[in-house]
Amino acid sequence: MRVDELEHPAPREQPPASTPKPEPSTEYLNMGKCFHMPRSLCPDETECTKVGSLAVFCCDLDNARLKEALASAITQNTTYLHVLNATIDELDISQSLFRRLSSMAFTDGSIGNIVGKFPKYSSIACLNISNNNLTTNKLQPSIQRPFAYLFNMSVLDASANNLTEFPLSLVHSNRKISVDFSGNHYLPCKHFQRAMDTNNSSLLTFLNYENTYCALDINFNWFRDLRIVQIEHLKKQKEVNASCRNIKPANINCTCMPTRLEFQGADLTNAVAVDCSHRNLTEMPTELPLNTIKLNVSYNNITSLQTVNDPSYDHLRHLIVDYNDIASILELEGTKFIDNFILFSIGYNKLKTIHTYVLSNRFDTSGPTFSIAGNIIHCDCNTEKMLKPWLLENLKNIPDYKMLECEDGTPVVELVESNVCHTPRDWTDYIYYIIGIEVLILVLLISKVSYDYWVFKTAGYLPWPANKMPRLPCDWLCE
Repeated sequence: MRVDELEHPAPREQPPASTPKPEPSTEYLNMGKCFHMPRSLCPDETECTKVGSLAVFCCDLDNARLKEALASAITQNTTYLHVLNATIDELDISQSLFRRLSSMAFTDGSIGNIVGKFPKYSSIACLNISNNNLTTNKLQPSIQRPFAYLFNMSVLDASANNLTEFPLSLVHSNRKISVDFSGNHYLPCKHFQRAMDTNNSSLLTFLNYENTYCALDINFNWFRDLRIVQIEHLKKQKEVNASCRNIKPANINCTCMPTRLEFQGADLTNAVAVDCSHRNLTEMPTELPLNTIKLNVSYNNITSLQTVNDPSYDHLRHLIVDYNDIASILELEGTKFIDNFILFSIGYNKLKTIHTYVLSNRFDTSGPTFSIAGNIIHCDCNTEKMLKPWLLENLKNIPDYKMLECEDGTPVVELVESNVCHTPRDWTDYIYYIIGIEVLILVLLISKVSYDYWVFKTAGYLPWPANKMPRLPCDWLCE
């Protein structure tokens, strides 16, 4: 058969009405699985054999024999193909002979790379590439869209490989599709989460669901751990959506997203991020979803942080309240948040002073970040002596410390003591001058008396004014 005949097959002749239409071999067609034959039925003399009139089964092919064996075995009527234990460097899926297949399976082999793009108008409804030692870098890059023309795809089996990524765009369609990713333990959970969260998630079925796991990154303050979890845990998103609607005030339509799964002992919980920014709020929201660790309420009209005492804030680690009207952080003193936060951003509010003692104990480590840019501080001598040294001492935790300014635009860290420390003077400020004058007067007095005594002894008279001074009862002591 010529190649051009495979590329442009002649129209099939319809069988007579009395002749039954050929049926595929359903002996090995199971629910949710592609056409598949066991090792025991591999042909003895040839690489490929026909199974019924529509299926072809091949075993133990290599690079040299693959193309030739398929070209000789696949005919215009072939719609089912299973190649078992193929050891090939490169599988080119763009070959035209794959176009008419409705079930294509390459299993239990070793494929170096899958290249090309499935032909346009491919009929493939079931694709099985399981157990081929496939890794992500052996697949065609997603940007080249190798599976773009698989419009009829309903079953995808990529199980028992070593994939860390897969073009899940295949499951983001408006048709029902069943996928089997079991045995790929290092596929990121976020990929499964994205597939489950789509509007058409009811059209997606995970085959071998109980044995499907994903890799979960768990971020701590200074290191990252990796956990393998069953994808059932990812269904927590539905619970998050339900609890998100209970946030008060009502009908503010905050968005809630799981950020990661956290292990608390033996229990697995879904850490949640809540975004209530640009909602015209005048107070902090309450009744946040369970295990809310991130909250963004920036660009609102909030004036107080008192609500952070609410029990739903107990697990909060990231709080962003930028661009509000908050005047003080005193209400956070003693809260669980202030003792455990990782990020606290309160930039561009109405803070006039920062009560450093509320935060000082939290900066014993290098982990927490405190952001305060855009606040206009009332600067005085106490600001220069207390706040400025505190900022410089904790600059690793306060990345925008240089952007905290006084009312005149001077950065707080550039305050000069002589410019801000002006206090009213009292008499004690002149005590040293007074003592100095007294000492000087005493020295002059002693000098005058000594001089008068010397004159009296040498000349016999007292100089003026000692001569004019009245005699006192104690003068006899001097005589």
